[in-house]
Amino acid sequence: MKSKNTAKAIFGIAIVLAAAVLGGFFCVKSSLSALDAPAFEKTFRLKIEKGASAKKIAELLAQEKIIKNDKIFYLLARFPKIAAALTSESPEIFCVKSGVCDLKSSMDAAALYKELSAGREELTKVSIPEGLTISKIAVRLDKAGICRAQDFVKAAAGMEGFLFPDTYSLAPDSPAEKVVKIMADNFYEKIKDFAPLFKIASDKKELQKTVTLASIIEREYRSPDEAPLIASVFTNRIKKGIGLYSCATVEYVVTELLGRPHPDIITYDDLKIQSPYNTYINAGLPPAPICNPGLVALKAAAEPAQTDFYYFQLMDEAAGRHVFTKTLSEHVQQGAIFKTKKASR
Repeated sequence: MKSKNTAKAIFGIAIVLAAAVLGGFFCVKSSLSALDAPAFEKTFRLKIEKGASAKKIAELLAQEKIIKNDKIFYLLARFPKIAAALTSESPEIFCVKSGVCDLKSSMDAAALYKELSAGREELTKVSIPEGLTISKIAVRLDKAGICRAQDFVKAAAGMEGFLFPDTYSLAPDSPAEKVVKIMADNFYEKIKDFAPLFKIASDKKELQKTVTLASIIEREYRSPDEAPLIASVFTNRIKKGIGLYSCATVEYVVTELLGRPHPDIITYDDLKIQSPYNTYINAGLPPAPICNPGLVALKAAAEPAQTDFYYFQLMDEAAGRHVFTKTLSEHVQQGAIFKTKKASR
């Protein structure tokens, strides 16, 4: 009789324990579900610093009403195998990483941990217009907090012309070398879509010449449809061994090499400055690009229009239109004006 009562007691205790375990299981399971329905969700952007603890993050999420229970949520981080059993998710995802997370109270624990473990960087958009030099790109990046100007200039040495103008999403405080690589890789990616230019890219010397010509065209043209015509003028002059007579190259000497302010007018004294980049006193192309050109100028340099023009000058500043002439007498008749074609941005 005594043994029968003992058996009943043990059975009763077992049932109570089983009920407690089962109740605890469902309580934990419930705590892992989303706090709110999508229609009533709250959003929270969390920036996780390096070394942040899962416990502190769980407390913050509970405070922001993104999760139901910070203690259970924390246990998921500590015991990923248990979390995997409860959520049917792979345990590898339960690893908090530094970065920026966009969290919602409509996410369950598994979805939240996927976001927390993504380690996404906080990115800043920076627009780099066509025609900027390395030094001017460096200033923009510095102002945006991407990298220090002097670091970028050092990392980009010898890359003038090959940093593609575009809008970039970059992480603050990035290594300058990484930013240069991103922009240079973008250059080669973009020229793939234009067969003549991509073909030229297989010859390093020819590519250097084409990009150098494109950099001058970039600083000279105003209307895209005129870029191939300007390219034809320069190409014709190169073939004849005539100086390019590009004010843009003189501007480069004045601002980039001599460090003077951007001029409104190129003077006759400026045209006499001794520099291999001065195309008024040197025939042919300068030693290297004078800026970073966009696709319009690059395409024009790769495929210039077929003309017999040797001169051009800006005649309608408002519309950005040039007049193209074949002879010096025609050019003089139009009235030569030495004026910077594009204001420094």
